This record gives sequence, C-alpha cells and structure tokens, in this order.
Amino acid sequence: MNNSVPLLPPSWPITVYYITSAITLPIYFLVFTCLFRLRCISKTYNTTFYTLLLQHCIADLLAMMMYFVIIAARAIPIIREFYFNYQDYYIAAAAYNHIYYTLYIRCSGIVFLSFQRYQVITHPHSPLTNKIQTLSKFKLISIYWLVPTIISLVVLKDINFHYDNIVVMTVVAEKSVIQRNTLMALIVVGLTCALCSISYGALFLFIRKHSNRISKSLSREIHLAVQVFILLLAFFAILVYYSFQNYFSQTQNTGPIYYMRGMYPMANGFLSYINPFCILILNRDLTKQVIRSVSCQRFAVSEVQLSGNVSVSTRQQRRHLAGNQVTF
Repeated sequence: MNNSVPLLPPSWPITVYYITSAITLPIYFLVFTCLFRLRCISKTYNTTFYTLLLQHCIADLLAMMMYFVIIAARAIPIIREFYFNYQDYYIAAAAYNHIYYTLYIRCSGIVFLSFQRYQVITHPHSPLTNKIQTLSKFKLISIYWLVPTIISLVVLKDINFHYDNIVVMTVVAEKSVIQRNTLMALIVVGLTCALCSISYGALFLFIRKHSNRISKSLSREIHLAVQVFILLLAFFAILVYYSFQNYFSQTQNTGPIYYMRGMYPMANGFLSYINPFCILILNRDLTKQVIRSVSCQRFAVSEVQLSGNVSVSTRQQRRHLAGNQVTF
C-alpha cells in the first residue's frame, strides 16, 4: 500500500474546461438545434445514423449540464450549503455516479454509430442492415439509452458517499467502490475502443479493396464514417485517463487518485466538445445548413430532400457493386 501524501487537485484543468465551454457550448447548441429542426423537414436527417447522432449529442450535452449543475454549481454558497445539508438524498452519490453513467452512455453510442457505419457501407443489402435501417425511432432511442443504463446499474446503486467538508466539497467514497468503478470504466472504455477499432479496421480494408468503384453516394457515407472515427479518437484519450485511475486505485495510492479526479473536467470536456467540430468540419451537408441558419436563411429543403433520394440509374449501378450502398 502506498500511503503517499494526498496531492491537491490541479486548478488549471477546470480553467481550461470553463474557457472551452464558453466557446464550444454555443456552437454545440447551434449544431444540435439545426439537426433537430432539419429532422422535421427532411427525410435524410431522419435516418438511423442521424437518429443515433442526435442521441449522442444529447448525451454530450447531458454530461456537460450534469457537471455544471452537480459540480460547478457548488461554487455558489447557497447551493453548496444546500448540497451539503441534503447530501444523503443521493446528491453526493450523484456527484460521483453521474461521471460513470454519462461515460457509459457515450461509450455505447460510439459503438452503435461505428457498427451502423460498418454495416451500411460494407453490407448494404444484408437482412441485418435492412433491419437496422428500418428500425423505428422509438426502438432506436430506447436501445441507445437502455443499454448503458443497464450497464450503469452496478454504479447507480451505490449510495454510500459523503462530502468531506462544506468548504472543499470533495466526494469521499469507499476504496472498494473506487477500485471497482475505475476497473469497470477501464474495461468498458477498452471494449469500446477495441470494438470500434475492429469495425473501422474492417471498413478500411473494404474501402481499400473497392477504392476504384466508390460512387458519390458511397463517398458521402464514408465521410460520415470518418466523422465518427475522429470522434472515436477522444475515447482513446479517455482510455489513457482511466488506465491511470485504475492503476492508482488498485495500488491504493489515494494522492494521485484525487489529483487525477481534478483532471476529469478537461477529459470529460474533450470527450464531449470534439463532436460538434467533427460535424462542422467533416459533414459538409449539415455544415451548409448550419451556416444558412446562422445567416438567418431558410434551410435548403429541396437540396436536403434530394440528397436523401436515390435515382433508379444509381440503384442499378450499385447492384453490380458489392461494396456500394443505398443512401438510407
């Protein structure tokens, strides 16, 4: 056992987090609002991919809002006093458990998005792909949120947490709980990275094999896959974070545990805030609609709807290409 002197959590990660939030949150809300509005007028943005992407945006924003409400709001004296006085009513537990719950939501989300990209591009006409693409919105949304919630039940059931004092408001947890949760987070994030890496490795080989027969519509689908792949890179950074957390918790080195906990705001912010930039940089169709919204112009509905339709000649061409796909 390493009984090192506890390290004070660094203050600079929270500063970076607040600065990043001030810049990125308005952009994220703009992208989210545009996507939500487009789903009301365009079949293209009502597809399985965009339904999953919208849920992932909600999960990112939920993680940020929960952090602001449960953690950052403690800087306000009246709220800090309220949280401390009523901490037994799952407030202290929520301050700790929400970290893992929001993490697992986004882990399952990136797996769903990656698998959907793989299936649609490599097996466009398979029964499984057809079933995925024709799944109702209600079932898609239910699966997206139900799977991580079931995984999180292991974490959410824990209630034995308390704040150390009303000034610092550090959440104190049992060592066994910290060890279990950090190990579980490492496993879940590790599996997420592994499953998504396998999907994109197979997808890369497929694209390389059919590089001379990629149609314009298939190229659009590949661009959406690249968007998700860049987002996946953030999960590798989180994997490194939880690797350290798990090591320190298993060796009961409590000092670095609290130090690493101080790094969480920046790590969590990076995981959430990379998504809108991936969308704006790599999703040209949606970016055009966002720009039109900012400039107070109407959405190009005709262009959007046309992009969701597949001509007969294009369909006939794709039937001869095993690797081509119909735009869903």
